[in-house]
Amino acid sequence: MIDPAAEPGEVFEGPLRRFSAARVLAFSGGPLGSPDWPERNPHTDAALARAAGFSTPVVSGQQAEGDLVRLMMGLFGPRWTTSGTLKVKFIRPLIAGDTVRTMARLRAKASKGAHADFEFEVWCETGNGDKVIVGEAKCWLP
Repeated sequence: MIDPAAEPGEVFEGPLRRFSAARVLAFSGGPLGSPDWPERNPHTDAALARAAGFSTPVVSGQQAEGDLVRLMMGLFGPRWTTSGTLKVKFIRPLIAGDTVRTMARLRAKASKGAHADFEFEVWCETGNGDKVIVGEAKCWLP
């Protein structure tokens, strides 16, 4: 949980996570056990990925975005689900095998009556430090 005394500039980070091909297929391949599994899409099929302008199947951006939500849940607990917001832009594709770390920098904190508002710059970066998702998150605590 975030320390209510946290100050702007403080950085929080999630674990480094590798997106294996199996994880990408499980997430983007459709219902497991269906007769046509995995479904063909730019996340599971090389030809469809090339047709979409990628050199190889790409990781769904929602997978890495989910890691940002996990980081925010770690900071705010259940309060995130009732008072948190996340706005992101996907700026670079991920491919199977890439590793990603989620990051959040506290940009601002303000007391408003009986609660405190927290505003973060958030991003996901590869193991090489290349940003793949950028955005902002906000949440308040009583």
